[in-house]
Amino acid sequence: MIDLHCHLLPGVDDGAQDLQNSRLMAKNLVSLGYRHVCCTPHLPWSTFTRSEAELDTLRDKLQQDLDAQGIELTLHVGAEHHSSVVGELMIDGNLVAFPRGDTFLMEFPLGGLPPGWEDLLFRLQVKGMQPVLAHVERYPEVQADYKIVQRFKERGCHILVNLTSLVGGWDRKARHVAKELVRSGLVDAVNSDMHRESEVDALREGLDELRALVGAEALEQMTLHSPAILAGIPLEEAP
Repeated sequence: MIDLHCHLLPGVDDGAQDLQNSRLMAKNLVSLGYRHVCCTPHLPWSTFTRSEAELDTLRDKLQQDLDAQGIELTLHVGAEHHSSVVGELMIDGNLVAFPRGDTFLMEFPLGGLPPGWEDLLFRLQVKGMQPVLAHVERYPEVQADYKIVQRFKERGCHILVNLTSLVGGWDRKARHVAKELVRSGLVDAVNSDMHRESEVDALREGLDELRALVGAEALEQMTLHSPAILAGIPLEEAP
């Protein structure tokens, strides 16, 4: 499986706090069946923004450590861009894209969609960049009417849902909406959004719930085939 959204890099944001935490998280992801992970720290975190070069260095060091530990997990580039910084980063050419080059992870504020959100998505379309929207089941507008997700897709977005939301990992509304979204076929992929090693049980339950909701074939599509396409990871590299 391929994870498009994971806070695995140590000491960067509210995810893994140190190298030991990263190792434990990586081992747990491998135990679930993940073989490729896009490391997506918050960008910015607080008021601090790291460059793609800094993230590359951190990721390479973690990859070397996992390899030395015999943990068979391949790490890839990424970042969870807050929508408030996307316009500026796009103009400066500093979006941290997935390996594919024209897709990147973006989140809207959890308090509600910002003014001008459709204009932002239109400008990204014009630039040929395709946002992969994180945890859409958490947004108030989606919880009020999940069909607004279709408007995201019409503006060139791809849709992610957190596995843990399927089993109540955020709140009851998010759980209900996450289930409706995966049943509706509006979800392109599911992901871990893992922040700490203790989340492994909820992720396993989320995979079981997804299989029960949509079946094994759709589960494979949302955990392997679609993530491979969105990230730009050749399937032959992702058994």
